[in-house]
Amino acid sequence: MIIQKTTKYAFILGHVPDLSAVEIIRVLKGQNVEFDEILLTKEVLMIEASRELDALALQERLGGVIKIIKVLSKTSKESLPESIEEIVKAQSPVPSEVEGLKLKDKKFQFGFSLYGQAEVKEFQNIGLNIKRKLKEQGTSCRFVVAKEKSLSAVIVKKEHLIDSGLDLAVIQDADGYYLGQTLAIQDWQSYSDRDYGRPSRDDKSGMLPPKLAQIMINLAQADLGATILDPFCGSGTILQEALMLGYHNIIGSDISAKAIMNCRNNVNWLKTKYRLNIEQVKIYELDVRNLAHKVNSGTVDAIVTEPYLGEQEKSKVKTQKFEELENLYLDSFRQFYKVLKSGGRVVIVLPVIQGQKMEILSQLEKIGFSINKLGHRERGSIIYGREGQRVEREIFVFKKMI
Repeated sequence: MIIQKTTKYAFILGHVPDLSAVEIIRVLKGQNVEFDEILLTKEVLMIEASRELDALALQERLGGVIKIIKVLSKTSKESLPESIEEIVKAQSPVPSEVEGLKLKDKKFQFGFSLYGQAEVKEFQNIGLNIKRKLKEQGTSCRFVVAKEKSLSAVIVKKEHLIDSGLDLAVIQDADGYYLGQTLAIQDWQSYSDRDYGRPSRDDKSGMLPPKLAQIMINLAQADLGATILDPFCGSGTILQEALMLGYHNIIGSDISAKAIMNCRNNVNWLKTKYRLNIEQVKIYELDVRNLAHKVNSGTVDAIVTEPYLGEQEKSKVKTQKFEELENLYLDSFRQFYKVLKSGGRVVIVLPVIQGQKMEILSQLEKIGFSINKLGHRERGSIIYGREGQRVEREIFVFKKMI
């Protein structure tokens, strides 16, 4: 009998954990990875996969994941210090045996990232004790600590804890602790460059964060050969992230001439900076209500977009303006139905303005769309926002009914 080996991986989730978890699951299924979910908290999704995963490639793909960790073992509370010490010593370099010389040329650095109910002081004591023992055996080392329970991606990169050190993750569940090694971290610098470093940035038409754009594209579950459309492209964030993910057949449109100019500038900048092929990218100045006049019927696999979200007023929402916004969305979906292939998906942001949500779901069903639910909430959506925001994003995935 052949026993199939499995490996556990832990994904550290972004600031909207539900959205991050859904993205991970959909991407893994799209890559035909067989897995079981074994732990889900507000911080961590842990799976047991039927094969080894390429953590670096997967981290580049996932916009909502901060770290990817390979789980090495599980231990009890009583055995925790010894289990941690065993892993750290296994990862540390072996001291030179030539004339008892110590490894002074390269210092081994390690630190702990704690997830769950953990006392930071306790783990600092464990780390300092291990550091002392390593030095006694001749290993030059440094124990990396931070103010927070877990080491940030910035610290992990700065201290070289992946390529020449160890970020040891300690993940608590109901009956013990999983111990793991961080394999990959989110490239925050690249996201920042593609947001604040691009040549044309408009705070009114380019506010969608690149990470969220990447998540939304992944939720569409479209093959890399698919045609992706953003009919409210603004400064081109979704187009940029689609290119970064490896898509080539990309269409962007917007009613604003300024937005189109910005979008073209940014796509051309991306081509030069990352050496990307943009020959098949099409960008049009176009009212979404005329979308089917420019894009052939039944040719688009997925629409990924953030339309106009309305004015971010401090006063309460004006009913008339909200109705106008709803009409814009309904008109857009009528056009979406024409250009999408049967079964094509729409990943879209609906605004939640000071708690008021759009009540257009039944009308969208009449147009010909069903909700591809993102979890178990009644509306099938996930809210992306931060405390105190006047306008939050309600993310939906709709599917064109055949």
